[in-house]
Amino acid sequence: MVMNAFDTNFDGANEVYAANTVGQAYMNVPIRIDKSRPVRIYLVNVTEFDPINSFHLHANFFDYYDTGTTLTPTLRTVDLIMQCQAQRGILEFTFADHEPGMYMFHAHQSEFTELGWVGMFDVQEPAA
Repeated sequence: MVMNAFDTNFDGANEVYAANTVGQAYMNVPIRIDKSRPVRIYLVNVTEFDPINSFHLHANFFDYYDTGTTLTPTLRTVDLIMQCQAQRGILEFTFADHEPGMYMFHAHQSEFTELGWVGMFDVQEPAA
């Protein structure tokens, strides 16, 4: 998952923020998750003009591997991480103990979320 943003009027500030390039894309078409399977997200922050970006997961926790350089999590049982520009890491979590439904994820800077960096996971029972 790529956290990025766009300066659409070339004023040196971002007007649109996104996960994987398209603002609010995962609000319109949520990411489907089979609740019986673990989830791994490779996350990178390539946001220009903002030195820090973040990832926040609602109603769940994840283990975080900073820059992917260790076999043990750098952080355990967290729901929010911050990344500097060009920083990367790995998130691992599961929805096995959760009810099926929609679960939000977004940047924890409210202006980023309001301008497009927000999405949903559509957690579903395993296919028969």
